[in-house]
Amino acid sequence: MKDGITLKNLSIGYKTPLLEGLSLHMAEGEFWVIVGPNGVGKSTLVKTILGIVPPLSGRILIHGKDCTHGCEEKRFLSYVPQMEDYSHHFPATALDVVLSGFFPRLGRFERITEKEVERALYWMERFGIADVKEKPFNELSGGQQRKVLIARALVGNPHYIFLDEPTTGVDLKSSKRILEIIDTLHKEKGFGICMVTHELNFVWDYIEKVVLIGYREFFVGRKEEILNEELLSRIYQVDVKIAKTDFGPVFLIGDKHV
Repeated sequence: MKDGITLKNLSIGYKTPLLEGLSLHMAEGEFWVIVGPNGVGKSTLVKTILGIVPPLSGRILIHGKDCTHGCEEKRFLSYVPQMEDYSHHFPATALDVVLSGFFPRLGRFERITEKEVERALYWMERFGIADVKEKPFNELSGGQQRKVLIARALVGNPHYIFLDEPTTGVDLKSSKRILEIIDTLHKEKGFGICMVTHELNFVWDYIEKVVLIGYREFFVGRKEEILNEELLSRIYQVDVKIAKTDFGPVFLIGDKHV
């Protein structure tokens, strides 16, 4: 196993820091989530690790190499953005979108090979969307679009997959299926997962470690240590209760699920 991803005293934001002094280590094969209220820097943290947003200060190491300002090791990272960050009018079929996951790894004059088409179809089969491969991406359901984008992230054999709210706006059945497939593939392939989510009730069974982000503060650790009533109430600035059930904990804000 390689050295994983290490953040050292990382500060993130856009001119003004959203978060300062974050240090953590994400080993390959671990399942992390980033949770917290809107506007505190969850998506910005992911984009900073990926190199989309430059850090304000601190260091990012991938497999022991300094990747703070870019490096070859970032080819091992794949990203599934929020749906609003992705064009719903993308003029391509579902298969075309999945195949576009190969583009960053192709040379200037290289073309998609038959082997790569087969690999794209393999992932579409795994997600149960091979039957819509010729349909325009913008005509797919929300759940199908999410699966297409996750399949796109997987075709390049990543070591880590970053997903930004992959179940938001998707019905309960599709949300559960997406998480089950991600978890199965995570266990089979051994890649690391880092997911931004608000759906604590959905992800509890799958996750191992948590970054809980508030307004200019954060907590990092195992889910049992971090996702407790005291810290969640502090971060969300409302009364959070955790009900224990036969199916696991249920997170509640007042009479609403977290």
